[in-house]
Amino acid sequence: MQQVLQYNPVGQIGRWFFQNRSLTPLLSVCLLVVLPAEISWPAPTRAVWLFLILAAEALRVWAVGYAGSATRTRGDTVPELVVAGPYRYIRNPLYVANILMYTAMGLFYGFIWLAVFIFAFSVTQYVFIVAYEEQTLLQLFGEPYLRFTQNVARWLPKLRSPNQSTGHSFKLVRALRSERSTLTAIVVMLAMWEIKQLITG
Repeated sequence: MQQVLQYNPVGQIGRWFFQNRSLTPLLSVCLLVVLPAEISWPAPTRAVWLFLILAAEALRVWAVGYAGSATRTRGDTVPELVVAGPYRYIRNPLYVANILMYTAMGLFYGFIWLAVFIFAFSVTQYVFIVAYEEQTLLQLFGEPYLRFTQNVARWLPKLRSPNQSTGHSFKLVRALRSERSTLTAIVVMLAMWEIKQLITG
């Protein structure tokens, strides 16, 4: 019999964001493509933003390589608690990576205030999502998850973690397979930037 999970109002909002988290960046993407850039970065500065985008994706690959495709689910089902890889040092590496990636993409496209908006919106969205996820995981895993939250911070990594690894191993092929859509989106966004430069001169 499937367990029925209960959520407070914040968790309910977070659940909606969680279930639609792949759609919420679309407005930002449209604005980046349509609006004229605020600033034209010199090549070295643009390379910095590109490095941050790729570093964020590397963090995603590291996390997904341990957590697997469960990170892309839309429902309340979580098969197991993963405390391995980046999850030994930070509870939400994927969301930290997303915030970094979206913000850096805004800067790469030549926007400052829009990048600030993207950062603020992303943080707000993930605060609600994390509230939902923490309620879900606490109800599903109880004391082990509670100990995990006491030892590992939500957003800022601890270089030393007292948590013993759950023994999950990193699987690169699985990570790359799960990240195909994100990798494709990055390539498309970079290609669209090139096209925008050709059109706008």
